[in-house]
This record gives sequence, C-alpha cells and structure tokens, in this order.
Amino acid sequence: MASLKASYTDGARAFFLRVGTVLARLGFTADVMTVLGLALQAAAVPLVISGHFLWALVVGLLSALCDALDGAVARAGVGPTRAGAFLDSTLDRVTELMIGAALVVYFVRVGPDWGPVAAVLVFMGAGQLVSYTRARAEALGVSCTVGFMSRPERLVGLGLGFLLSGWQPGGVSFLVWMLYVLAAATSVTVLHRILHVLGQLRGEDVEPVLEEPPARRDDSLADDLWPVASGRRGRRR
Repeated sequence: MASLKASYTDGARAFFLRVGTVLARLGFTADVMTVLGLALQAAAVPLVISGHFLWALVVGLLSALCDALDGAVARAGVGPTRAGAFLDSTLDRVTELMIGAALVVYFVRVGPDWGPVAAVLVFMGAGQLVSYTRARAEALGVSCTVGFMSRPERLVGLGLGFLLSGWQPGGVSFLVWMLYVLAAATSVTVLHRILHVLGQLRGEDVEPVLEEPPARRDDSLADDLWPVASGRRGRRR
C-alpha cells in the first residue's frame, strides 16, 4: 500500500511541476494559487448545501488543482517559502472545514437521520487530527507520514461520494456510505499516527540523570537541599 501511494504521488508531483513551470512563467505565484483554491472551494459551499453535488465536484476539482499546483509554482518560481507553506497548510484546513460544515447543513435540511451528520463530524475532526499529528510530530523531530488517509485520499473519497451521490445501494445514498467509510478510515489513520509517534518518541527518550551534590568544604554547614547519595542515579519512569 505504501509503495503504491508513493508511486502515484511521485508521478503526480512530476506532472504538476511541469504545469507549475508554465504558470510561473505566466506570472502566477504560489500564494495566488492558494487563495484562488480557497475562493473556488467557497463557491462550492452553496452547491453542497443545496444538494448539487456534481457541480460541487466540478468546482472542487478546480480548487484541488489550484491547491496541487501552488507548491509546483513555488518551486518553479522564487522557490518554496516558510510563509507560503504556512498559508497553504492553514487554508487547507479552512477549505476542509467549509465543505464539512456545508455537508452538515445539507443533511440537517434533508431529513431527520442524524447518522450522516455524525459521520461528517467524525470525518471532519479526524481529518484535522491527521494533519495535526503530523505537524506536532515533525515539530518534535519525528517523521509522521504513516497511514493511508492523508488529505489527497480524503478528497478523492469525498469526490467519489459526490460523483455517485445519486446511487442508492440498500436505499441509502452512496455519498452517505462513503462518509461512513471515510470517518472510520480517517479515524484509523489518526490512531496509527498516534501509536507510531509515541513509539518513536518513547524509543528516543533518554532517562535524565540526577546531578551529583557538590563537594562540601565545611561539614559543619549542613545543606538540606542536597539529598544523601543512595548509589542510584535515577529510576526509570
């Protein structure tokens, strides 16, 4: 699974880099592509709320294309910057929350079944945690790319749900079934990343050693701040 994901990811990056080179020559910047992706995703929100999922998918694909190209445009232009990376990651979270909120509003409008609403909420929360666990782990110096349901896979799954929303296997929209699958699979990815990072950090943690008390020059001056040496240099927690 990991090798399959790496192969299609590398192929997509090579393609987007070629397109990004063309856009950079036309004067586009990475920040422009990022903000354009956000604007397109915002335009998809009323389409989702009103149940026009195919049109929402079309607009969402354009938004995802802009999101995929911003890094390529940066590499082909002035080069990646920390400010651009921060803006891109932050707005990615915003776009996911917008679509998730739009789905919640849609399901509340169309019927009394709270199952899809719960699935969307779990999916939204788990999606944010997938990104957070990686960011927090990397801030601690640990690589955290494990798990299958990263952002591109979540977008593909949601896109399939929109595309086949009119199909109702078992009397339930395929979109609803897909949301259940995405909620479960994304939650599993969160758990996978948590266990992976904990294992890495616990393996790297070094037991602190208690500092030896300083030598006393005058035994008549008692110093209760330093405990009597017991012969042990610390206990494992």
